[in-house]
Amino acid sequence: MKERKILSKLGKWGPIVGAIWLASHILVPLALLRIPVFHKYLISLDNILPFHIPGVG
Repeated sequence: MKERKILSKLGKWGPIVGAIWLASHILVPLALLRIPVFHKYLISLDNILPFHIPGVG
C-alpha cells in the first residue's frame, strides 16, 4: 500500500526518473567498461590504490 502511494505521487515523472536512474547506474558504467582507455585507467588505478578492486586487472 505504501509503495502504491509513492508511485501515485510521482505520476508521469516516475518512468522518466526510473529510466534516468537506470541509465546512470547501469548503462553508463557498462558502456564505459567497453572503452579500452577507461579499462586501462582502471587497471592503473588498481595498482595505485591500497585495496583490491575485484574483477579489475
